[in-house]
This record gives sequence, C-alpha cells and structure tokens, in this order.
Amino acid sequence: MKDMTLQDFEQAGILAANQARAAAHKAGTFYSFSKNGKVLREYPDGRITEVIYDGTGHVTEMDYSRE
Repeated sequence: MKDMTLQDFEQAGILAANQARAAAHKAGTFYSFSKNGKVLREYPDGRITEVIYDGTGHVTEMDYSRE
C-alpha cells in the first residue's frame, strides 16, 4: 500500500462528501455542512437553511438559499 498524500486525502474527502450527500437526498432527508463558519442544511428540494443554536440548545433554521 502506498502512502497517501494530502491531495489523496482531499480527493477521498470530496468523494465521501458527495456520496453522503447523494445518500441523504435519496433517503429524502437533509445533509449538513459548514460554510464560512456557519452550519447549513441542504434539503432534497434544493433549499438551504442556516442552523442556529441558542444558549439553551434550541435550534432555529433560517433560509440561506438567497444569500
């Protein structure tokens, strides 16, 4: 087995993320990811929301699709 380079790990991560995204959409649910320090959810219909947790653990989702 050869040693993996940083580029190999990056490509493996991209592949894994794409497969997880496809599996979530096929299952009819969202998948979560981060962008610019924000936690986002993308739903099978293409809608993207920002997930915001307050100090008590309450979750609020705000439409992020138009940003």
